[in-house]
Amino acid sequence: MANMEPNERLSALPRYLFAELERKRADAEAAGREVIDLSIGDPDLATPRPILDRMAAAASDPANHRYPSSAGLPAARAEIATWFASRFSVGLDPKRETAILIGSKEGIGHFPLAFLNPGDEALVPDPGYPVYAAGAVFAGAVPVRYPLRESAGFVPEIRDLDRRVTPRTRMVWVNYPNNPTGATASREFYKELVAWAAKRDLVIASDAAYSELYYDEPPASVLEIPGARERTIEFHSFSKTFNMTGWRIGFAAGAPPLVDLLVRFKANVDSGAPQATQIAATWGLSNLPAHGAALRGVYRERRDAVLDGLRRLRCPVKTPGGAFFVWGRVPEGERALDFVSRVFEATGVLLTPGTGFGEEGEGYFRVALTSPVDVLRRALQKLETLTPWRAPDVSPSAAIR
Repeated sequence: MANMEPNERLSALPRYLFAELERKRADAEAAGREVIDLSIGDPDLATPRPILDRMAAAASDPANHRYPSSAGLPAARAEIATWFASRFSVGLDPKRETAILIGSKEGIGHFPLAFLNPGDEALVPDPGYPVYAAGAVFAGAVPVRYPLRESAGFVPEIRDLDRRVTPRTRMVWVNYPNNPTGATASREFYKELVAWAAKRDLVIASDAAYSELYYDEPPASVLEIPGARERTIEFHSFSKTFNMTGWRIGFAAGAPPLVDLLVRFKANVDSGAPQATQIAATWGLSNLPAHGAALRGVYRERRDAVLDGLRRLRCPVKTPGGAFFVWGRVPEGERALDFVSRVFEATGVLLTPGTGFGEEGEGYFRVALTSPVDVLRRALQKLETLTPWRAPDVSPSAAIR
C-alpha cells in the first residue's frame, strides 16, 4: 500500500482548531443534543442586498466568466485605492500597491511562502491567529512567538519583540483589531513598531481584517505611519466588513515589492478571485456608507450583552475595542481546554479555548459575537447553571474593565 502519511511540515502543525470545533459540534448534533456554537467567528448576518444585486449583474456578464488575473481587476483595485485614501488618508497606486485575494486568510497563508526561506524566522503573536505560524512552517521557516499580555492591553512591547530577533528574523506579524482578544492598537504603537522594524530591517505584515469592526475611534492602518510603506504589507477582508465569509474575497496593500511577490506566488497556485465577486465587494466600499455604522451597532449590542452576562457570573473580562469577540478568563485553577470541555458537556455551549491561539492563551476563552442577542443571552443563562466563577473575592465591580 502507498505511503499516505503527511509530510513533515503538515505533521508539525496541530489539526486546525476550528475544524476540530466544527467536528465536535457535528458529533453532538448528530447525537440529538442542542448546541449553541459561540466558537467560530462566522457572521450570521446576510451580505447586504445591494452587493448581492451588483454581484448578480456582474455574474451575468460573459466578460466575468473567464479566468481572472492573479492580481485582480484594475477597476476593483482602483476602488480599493479610493477607499483607502478616504478611510486612512493613504494614497495607494492601485496597480503596484494593491492586490485582490481569495479572502485575507489566503494572502496571510501564502505570503510567507513567497517571502520566507527555509530556516528564516517570523515573529508571530501569542495568542494569535493560527495561520501566521502555519504559513511560516509551510515555508520551512520558524515561527517565533512573542507574548500579548493583558497587563499591556494585549499590544506587544517593543522590548519583547527585540529580544526575540536573531540574524535569521525577517518579518513580524501584528493584528489589530485583534483576534482573539478584541484589543486595538494606537498610532503611537505603530510609530514605535515602524521605527523598530526599520532599525532591525524587518518586514511588517499587518492583519487588518477587522479594521471596520470597532466600538470607539476608527483603528489606524500601519500604512499611515511615515516609513511604513517601504516595508509593510497589510491584509484586509470583505468577509467581516460585508458579512461575506462564504464569498472568499479580500485584498492586500503595501510596499510594491511585497505585493508583487505575493501576486507572483498566487500566479503559480491560483487563478484569482471571481471577477463578479471582486466587482460587487469593492463597489460596496464607497457605495454603502451607512452599512459600517449599522453593523457596528449590532455587534456593540451583542458585545454588551455578553459582557453583562459574564460579569454577572463574576468572570474577569476586558471590554474589547474592536472585532467581534470577547476574551474572558477561565475560573482560577482550571485549564482553558478543560473549562471549555466542561462547559460544552454540561450545557451544549461551545466556546473556544484560549490555547487554540497559543500557549499565552492558557487561562482564557473566546466568545464569538456571531449569534443574535437572544441566543447569546440564552447561552449565558446556561452558563449560570454551572456557577463556574465562585471565588468570593471577585465581584462584578472588581472585574477587569
